Amino acid sequence: MKSVLLNVDGMSCGGCKSKIENNLKDNDAISEVTVSLEEKTVQVQGDDSLSNMSLKKDIEELGFSVTGMKKL
Repeated sequence: MKSVLLNVDGMSCGGCKSKIENNLKDNDAISEVTVSLEEKTVQVQGDDSLSNMSLKKDIEELGFSVTGMKKL
């Protein structure tokens, strides 16, 4: 199991949260997505095949900016 915490700028409402959660949950490698608007973070848990760069790309394609990332 892999867990990654991403700092994401541009999230401001429940719609942003839902957009990220729904998009990432479509990825079979991801088992859980937790978005915190207050902390401007997205925590993702999934299997070991999950790529940090693909997570960053997926979030940025939705119009948000990933400003940091760390393995938990």
